[in-house]
Amino acid sequence: MVGVSISEPPQDDLIERGLSELHVRHTFVEVVRHILAAGWSVAYGGDFRAAGYTETLFDLIRTYDRPDVLGPERVLAYLAWPTWTTLTDTDVAEIANIATLKSIAAPAGAPAAIRLDKSMEPLDRVWLSQSLSMMRNQMTTEIDARVVLGGRVSGQQGLYPGVAEEAMLAASAGRPLFVAGGFGGCARAIAEALGGRAPRELSVEYQLANTSGYGELVSAALGVGLEPDFEAMLQELRAAGDGEQYNRLTAAENQDLITTDDADKVVSLVLRGLRRAVSDS
Repeated sequence: MVGVSISEPPQDDLIERGLSELHVRHTFVEVVRHILAAGWSVAYGGDFRAAGYTETLFDLIRTYDRPDVLGPERVLAYLAWPTWTTLTDTDVAEIANIATLKSIAAPAGAPAAIRLDKSMEPLDRVWLSQSLSMMRNQMTTEIDARVVLGGRVSGQQGLYPGVAEEAMLAASAGRPLFVAGGFGGCARAIAEALGGRAPRELSVEYQLANTSGYGELVSAALGVGLEPDFEAMLQELRAAGDGEQYNRLTAAENQDLITTDDADKVVSLVLRGLRRAVSDS
């Protein structure tokens, strides 16, 4: 099973490259389509926003239906608490026809409910951050590889940009990690970290300046014994980058993967690495 990490990269990154969010979405579709066609299943952790990537993924399953393999066997949709509590019975029934829904339990000691709107209290955000981390940890234990594409670098709900945390967990667990950095965003920052650099986006200072309410979130987290540790995240990514063939691609192939914005080339490189990983196992 292949985990796919994606969210919208900053518009400035896309404009600088002469791209739009449509290019990112197209590449996401092509990567997922070819992973499924090659016989792997896909894992994705997200929400169910209208026109979001989860919806795109489900549309893809409907479009490329295979009578020999049921949709729920091909896609695992991970949802953190309390997001899954907002689903209606109809929502759950509809999802069940397309994907296997993995509802992650609330963190120990969590309140009965927290708000998920813009009026969230800082402590609610701490609980949500822990819940998102639990979801990402469980997903990491169940996937065989991870693909990273785009990704916001600020404005997230938790202590870390989600794509960065998913990449770090994959690297720490020794899962093959494929970083398509040519669209900018968090994937570009992750590629820099794999190369031994310290991207400014993966720092508390950057998050304080660019993520609304981040200072209050950190204060609330410190109050319950949590602290964002971007240095530990960078160390895990650097360690993976120092290793040989951390994703079974050569150094030259990885350089192509982290710089190209060609969807076909991204697909080709990811599938090449996945096939090598399978043959090595």
